Amino acid sequence: MSLFKMEFPKNGDRLISQHHPLHKGLRFLMIFILVLGIFFRFANIDRKFYWIDETYTSLRVAGYTEAEMVKNFSYQQITSPSDLQKYQQINPEHNLTDTLHSLATEDSQHPPLYYILARYWGQWFGSSVTAMRSLAVAISLLVFPAIYWLAWELFASSTVAWMAIAIFAISPYHILFAQEARQYSLWTVTTIVSTASLLRATRVQENLNPISLIFHWIIYAVTLAMGLYTHLLFICVAAAHAIYIAIIANWRDIQTFISYYVAALVAFIAFMPSVINVSENINQIKSTTVWTEQANILKLVSRWVGSVTIAFFDLGIDGSASTTQVALLIPVSLIILALVGYAMFFLCRHTPKRVWLLILLTIATTALFLAVPDILKGGRRSANPRYLVPCYVGIQLAVAYLLSIKISGNLDGNKHQNVWKFIMVALFSAGIISAGIISQADIWWNKGSGWLRTEIEVAKAINQATKPLIISDANIAYIMPLSYQLEPKVKLLIAPRCYTACYKNRELALAKPKVPTIPKGFSDLFLYRPSSVLRSGIQQQNYKIDPITDTVELNLWKLTKK
Repeated sequence: MSLFKMEFPKNGDRLISQHHPLHKGLRFLMIFILVLGIFFRFANIDRKFYWIDETYTSLRVAGYTEAEMVKNFSYQQITSPSDLQKYQQINPEHNLTDTLHSLATEDSQHPPLYYILARYWGQWFGSSVTAMRSLAVAISLLVFPAIYWLAWELFASSTVAWMAIAIFAISPYHILFAQEARQYSLWTVTTIVSTASLLRATRVQENLNPISLIFHWIIYAVTLAMGLYTHLLFICVAAAHAIYIAIIANWRDIQTFISYYVAALVAFIAFMPSVINVSENINQIKSTTVWTEQANILKLVSRWVGSVTIAFFDLGIDGSASTTQVALLIPVSLIILALVGYAMFFLCRHTPKRVWLLILLTIATTALFLAVPDILKGGRRSANPRYLVPCYVGIQLAVAYLLSIKISGNLDGNKHQNVWKFIMVALFSAGIISAGIISQADIWWNKGSGWLRTEIEVAKAINQATKPLIISDANIAYIMPLSYQLEPKVKLLIAPRCYTACYKNRELALAKPKVPTIPKGFSDLFLYRPSSVLRSGIQQQNYKIDPITDTVELNLWKLTKK
């Protein structure tokens, strides 16, 4: 009989949380928090700025390339915001093959699973901001049954499972990315489901039937492949699983060891087309991810602390925050950091190795993979919460276990039970307050709130004009999001520069800026993010260039005839 026992622990290996059903009052609280979490995921889903990343989601899903778009705009024609958005709307002229081609040639770092789902979703529900974001919301709802399953596989406790659901439901981090038209909610689901299916496949006692054993390993292979096709950093989750099996099985259970690596090999073979595409386009990927190479070690550490904080509390404070705002946030961040640290210690001390090791590996593989290069070579990937999905899963599971044990009094009777109930309520309240503020905001840090503030001001200034014209040769990555903030009366005379298409389209990358002839018939002329060549050329046409405001740098100027 196998020596590798993954079934629920017995005797000395027993989890503290076993056989303690959820109290009725606590169950009601968890359901209430769950309902609130679902509500906040749908609340004002179309309110926030449809930012750069999301417009590129729409562009890829619609089956267009950036190169197509850039080539079709020039100073030869006056266009409108709707003309820009046409390239972000699904139509019969472009199909799923075009979507895959757009990704493969210009955005190779993004595996296609989410975009395939979004393509079909858009065909059913349309290409509006609400429709595109609603897919991410719908996927995020799958987190709740998934995290219940994973918590049960780990702790065999409905109390811990419900606590995990409540924490994930009201977490500002998960609410934010549930409302973003990107693959982060799908990454969360695949991380949780693949980990739960791994534990399920390795439960020896219930897998003595060969058919059942094969079935569960097939499920694991499928979920692993889905994760790999969701985000490239899912490779860190796969690494955590591989290390976990190597340590726990330790060659003693050859059947489990071989079963795992066969399933993992099948998943990686299925993933090979994306691996080949990434390797062939590595330079193009580097050209569009240069921003991740900027770093400052002190800022890096502060952002790590902030990244932990936003799992439970988030007021939208970013790099532009005032000293007072930061001073108010520091105590809260330190308290949350201490809670998370204690939760990790408590987890390691009071659960079997098979439990705490998997959670720690889930956190550590992603954190170290991103942080070590940032420290040694410079970068800020590890400070970007969108890349830390597996870390949040592990951290919040550890906190769920800690709170469940402490409020139930399983460990030390009723000692400090009320204190921990207060901590639980405070944590939920922090999440509710955060979610309420997030639901009413137009911008947030996850969308690069610093530059978005100026873009909103740009749109307001332009929309106030009676018959405005925007003249620009700005990067298309800035113009696409701005188009969603402009009124239909606004017209554009643009020759946009490329962003993701530059590497493979050298004629676009090396194209020299041109200067248009300024048309007549408009009440106001605006110059938006112009190149030095465009500014100089317009001045030579006897126009005066004045900034819109003296207090805020908006990258917007108004033209008046001298």
